Amino acid sequence: MKVKVLWGFEGDPDKVKVNNGRVSAGEVIDLDDEEYAHRLIGKGLAALDDGAAPKANKQAKPGETK
Repeated sequence: MKVKVLWGFEGDPDKVKVNNGRVSAGEVIDLDDEEYAHRLIGKGLAALDDGAAPKANKQAKPGETK
């Protein structure tokens, strides 16, 4: 499960797959343990990363009404 880290934290090195266990904000990490991933999301440290870019809104043309 891919999650994007919102706040830096020091986690279990085996689960986050980093030498010292320190993960910086903004990193996208792939976690095998879904329970651990959901725990990080629940604490507000990470968010689910679907990998898709945000969709752009359609701009209205001058003759169109919104």
